[in-house]
Amino acid sequence: MTPKTQKSAYSSPWSLSVQFSLFIWRLSWVISCAWTPKFFNPWRLFVLRVFGAKIEGFPFVHSTAKIEIPWHIKLHHRACLGSGVIAYSLGEIEIHEGVTVAQEVYLCTGTHDFDSANLQLVTKPILIEKNVFIGARTMVLPGVTIGKGAIIGAQSVLTNDIPPDEVYAGNPAKKIRKR
Repeated sequence: MTPKTQKSAYSSPWSLSVQFSLFIWRLSWVISCAWTPKFFNPWRLFVLRVFGAKIEGFPFVHSTAKIEIPWHIKLHHRACLGSGVIAYSLGEIEIHEGVTVAQEVYLCTGTHDFDSANLQLVTKPILIEKNVFIGARTMVLPGVTIGKGAIIGAQSVLTNDIPPDEVYAGNPAKKIRKR
């Protein structure tokens, strides 16, 4: 379900059937998951699966996490989406085993073609490899891959790929040291 060409900057790139599915998804999450305590995680994972999320093993998704398009999400065993995380999954987001995405992190897969008169939607995937820690309120921009074992400091902005086993922080994020 990739976006189609927009007729104008004000039209949706999504078909009516996709828009309806997204409406049902949002309503279902609010009614059945957004209020649930921590130990209801299996229920939240079930609801995500019903809406097409690819889930392996037993990840954790906080009840206040916001997932824009669940069928664009893949969560591996022990991946964690913390409180207030926004997974703006207009494109694919894959989060591998043992990853912690701390509170209020923004994972953004969508941007626009600013050379186009109608500001066409452009999506690029985000890949977070095994055992990564992403600090609170970090922003991960479209097309970024975070290498295995990397640590990202709080409130960082990731505009480029992060190599494995390195510590990055800042805006834009810069290498601090080797892990």
